[in-house]
Amino acid sequence: MKNKTGKRNVILRVILSVVVFSFFIKIDTLFSMMNTLAEKGWPLLVIILTAVVIRMFFAGLVVLIVLPLILGFKNWRSWLPEYLRVDSKIVLTGFISFGVFCTLAAIISVGMGIFKADLSTVFSFPDIRPDPDVIGWGYFLLALVPAIWEELAFRGLIQSKLRKVFSVKLSILLSAASFGIFHFSNLLTQSPAQALPGVILALFFGIGWGYLTVRTRSVVPAMISHYLVDPMGQIFLNVDNSDPALTTGFFLLLTLLFPVFNILLARIVYKEMDMNLSAPIQSGDLA
Repeated sequence: MKNKTGKRNVILRVILSVVVFSFFIKIDTLFSMMNTLAEKGWPLLVIILTAVVIRMFFAGLVVLIVLPLILGFKNWRSWLPEYLRVDSKIVLTGFISFGVFCTLAAIISVGMGIFKADLSTVFSFPDIRPDPDVIGWGYFLLALVPAIWEELAFRGLIQSKLRKVFSVKLSILLSAASFGIFHFSNLLTQSPAQALPGVILALFFGIGWGYLTVRTRSVVPAMISHYLVDPMGQIFLNVDNSDPALTTGFFLLLTLLFPVFNILLARIVYKEMDMNLSAPIQSGDLA
């Protein structure tokens, strides 16, 4: 009974964390701050920089102070350094994970005959136009917030909290599920049909990044991969969608294969790691 109560308590804390994190990281959207600046005629690059500063501040506030309180962690000094453990092998793993994404997306889309890959999507100058706005390399600025704070929140705090009472395998799945649920917050700016693919993608990509985090004992590989996938995804996910069946098949194949190859990557690069996937940890956060 005590064990069930402990698990229920952790799940409730995680749910509350997702709700609170969603509010803080979308605060500029909730109050239409960027739309207001656009209506005032501000240049898009300045609007993007403003959005990044606002989101970095509020996301940092919630991850470093609010979420640890909800999840029962001590101050940031007790967990943050461990999460950000880094060496050349860890960094390389993150870049290879990104390479896996690009390779899979290119092979699948070329094989289906729907490859497009317009580089100007993310390498042009940010500019407000009637339809649509051109974000360009502004995507690399906007990607800083999710890469840093979403990874610390979901692969760091939430996943490690789940690992206190659940097996490694189940904690990865549950943290990935919470990551997917968090992406329902995109309904603030997207239709359900637009938001649902992002939820599914976040769920499965979260599994791959979660496993990388456990295997490497660091959130840095997931941060690097996440940071590069977000902007470059604007290129590789922008395929010829004239045939809905092919587009759906491409999306599903990429979504399913990315975590599989990330798991294989982690097992190959960190083959010396011995993980018991069925037992929860008793002490330590990422250990």
